[in-house]
Amino acid sequence: MHIAIIVRRLTNFGGVQRQALSLAHELKKMGHDIRLYTFAYDRERCYPELVGDIPVRALPQDEHLPTTGFFGFINETRMAKRLSKYIDSSTELLHPHCIISHHVAYFYKKNIKHIPSVWNLNELPAMRWPIEMLEMVENPEYHDIPKKPLWYKKLVILLRNAYDRFFVQKQDVITVFDTFHQKMLERYAGRKSTIVPSGLDIDRFQYLYHESPSREKKLFLLTSGIFLSYRRFEDIISALPILIEKGLDPELSIFGDYSCDKKYHKKLIELSRRLGVENRVVYKGTYLDEELMKAFAESHIFVFPHLQSQGLSVYESIAAGLPTVITPVPGTYETLHHKREVMVAEVKNPVSLAAALDELATDPTLYQTLSKDGSKYVRTNFSWRQYAEGMNAIFKKVGN
Repeated sequence: MHIAIIVRRLTNFGGVQRQALSLAHELKKMGHDIRLYTFAYDRERCYPELVGDIPVRALPQDEHLPTTGFFGFINETRMAKRLSKYIDSSTELLHPHCIISHHVAYFYKKNIKHIPSVWNLNELPAMRWPIEMLEMVENPEYHDIPKKPLWYKKLVILLRNAYDRFFVQKQDVITVFDTFHQKMLERYAGRKSTIVPSGLDIDRFQYLYHESPSREKKLFLLTSGIFLSYRRFEDIISALPILIEKGLDPELSIFGDYSCDKKYHKKLIELSRRLGVENRVVYKGTYLDEELMKAFAESHIFVFPHLQSQGLSVYESIAAGLPTVITPVPGTYETLHHKREVMVAEVKNPVSLAAALDELATDPTLYQTLSKDGSKYVRTNFSWRQYAEGMNAIFKKVGN
């Protein structure tokens, strides 16, 4: 089958990009003819080993439009129409992957050729979070977020969802990875969806034995993610003084591109200085998979306090045998269990986070349970092959 996979951007080492490209890689191994389409492409900064020899077509730079400001999403729709014209006419199925890409599929179906479109939804179309979580996510003190009244932000979200609802309705099938997005999609767009759990490169992230930490030695903490408004790195930094008071000697490494939100990075540095832990926080910046895997091997605990419904890095850390602490946000939390595969701490609560880290760092039995049982669970239940097989079954069904 000739499949066009459409991704908003292929310009960074992000979870959406890894998921889409891993799917493309597996589908190609199944015998499908795969082509990638995107608004922007940077091969060296976006998993070149996964792209391999799969053809990639990006929208020419001279056809790009400004996407910032209130009407930025309108320009993205105009760009989507332009990108649809570059999709090969032999395509038999469209697979828009992530937000805005489903606009591209709509225009191809309307103006080029009416073929099935299976949209993979990683987050709600016109917003990162639904209205109910807006106050929880946005923090103008730390992030470059316009200080608009909450009623204004909610109004904008409702208007954008009303606009996007049209494009959502034109998709033949929609897949999601958790019940949270399934319920929100039905509520905000009136569409049913099918749950297909995401995958993991279980061959790359092999289990490694991790020695249990102790109060007598340095405690190496690790977190990762592109610097965006919902990462909550400040919660980990704020937990460090509490850990020190408990007699631990923590050091935190943060892997992720901080050029996306320079104000956030600056505020985190100021916070660590104010708390007296600036020498205990290391910003690694952009990274390669090999560097992250090395960090998995050398760290004691992976921390994921993000207000984010799914994170591939969580499954990768667990698969590598690195005990992990998360917050109970839908998505990842739906598939993992407290003190069985992960430790769960309260959202936006450095005290709760410190308590979970302290318990994990000082209980060798619990530490080894999460390390061994967590890895076994993830490696058994998640793989890119399983993910591709789930998607392929849907492709075959709509393609007949």
